[in-house]
Amino acid sequence: MSGKPGKARSRVRTQWLALGAALVVLAGLLVAWALSNAADRVEVVQLARGVAAGDVIEANDLALASVAYDDAVVGLVPSESLDSLVGRVAAIDLQAGALVQSGMWRDASYLASGEESVGALLTPGRYPGGLARGDVVLAAPLDAAAAFTTTAVRVLDLQSDSNGDLVVTLAVPAAQSVAVAQMAATDQLLLVGQPPPTEPAEVEQ
Repeated sequence: MSGKPGKARSRVRTQWLALGAALVVLAGLLVAWALSNAADRVEVVQLARGVAAGDVIEANDLALASVAYDDAVVGLVPSESLDSLVGRVAAIDLQAGALVQSGMWRDASYLASGEESVGALLTPGRYPGGLARGDVVLAAPLDAAAAFTTTAVRVLDLQSDSNGDLVVTLAVPAAQSVAVAQMAATDQLLLVGQPPPTEPAEVEQ
């Protein structure tokens, strides 16, 4: 009779040890599962702030979000394509926090709300090198003393000839369109490149 309590305690200790070992294994499996799921996440483009339909999408309007990757992740914009959205026009009202999807924007060759188009012929030296459709630059007078405040304009279309002359169509804020057109007509228009936008902060979901 005296030996039975010892055997019972031994069996209890053995059961607890087995349970502890099982919990260690389970914890390891949970960690492995969590790491596996973390590896299956992908960065996509998200709206950092709202953009009204017809407005130009700017760099500060966009951010990055990390989402779980599965077969349902279709039509989202990958992080490496963020820069290509800058200068596009919102096709619908874009809400802050929404993930950017195909169909939410249209090409920058469209006039946005509050813009008017102005054409100009620019000789070399009066526009920045590498100018392309969708670029946003500053329109300024060639005469620094002219009574005109520089304004941001967007390139809708451009063509250059063998001499380097550039025929450009600009999207100009309506309030400044007449002034910019007058500068273009009198050969006083100068386009100045802007510094690249700062990279938006990453947003985790």
